Amino acid sequence: MSFLILPTAYLGGCVATMSVFSYIYRRATNVKVIEPWFPENDAKEKYIALLNTEPPVAEHHLQSALLQRAMEGVRRVLAVQQEKPALLQLLKTGHLGDDVWQEFQAAEQETMRELQDIALEANTFKDNWSKTIFTTASQMLESDKQKQDQKACDAMREEIKDNDRKGKCSCEHDHCE
Repeated sequence: MSFLILPTAYLGGCVATMSVFSYIYRRATNVKVIEPWFPENDAKEKYIALLNTEPPVAEHHLQSALLQRAMEGVRRVLAVQQEKPALLQLLKTGHLGDDVWQEFQAAEQETMRELQDIALEANTFKDNWSKTIFTTASQMLESDKQKQDQKACDAMREEIKDNDRKGKCSCEHDHCE
């Protein structure tokens, strides 16, 4: 019976070594880098670049860049608020993985930190500007959206006019062919 101790110990050591290796390997491969929810914030980079230029740029350029940064922040907050209910529902029903939910939460926290940074920066230019900068940014976003909608309507009108000149119907019905 003593002749079975050495092979048993050898097999036990091999199994233990493979188990430890497997455990470490799985932990290393399961660690994922959280992918950003939003693309790079170009408005923030532009503001920081203007802030760090030598010689310093005029204050109104910095304020304009900060307002652009606030517009991007508001755009991201609106996207987060719009996507959160659907993602929560998907998470509750099990159709959404924890990794995606963690990415979303990281994006939400990053967006809130960005808004806090913008508010602090706004107060360095004017006292209490942080109270109005986001309202102004929201209004500017709405204005941009209206301009885009107007351009889309103008393009559709132009397409309809072109089709009318060519004798084509712009509707999707079979009776027009």
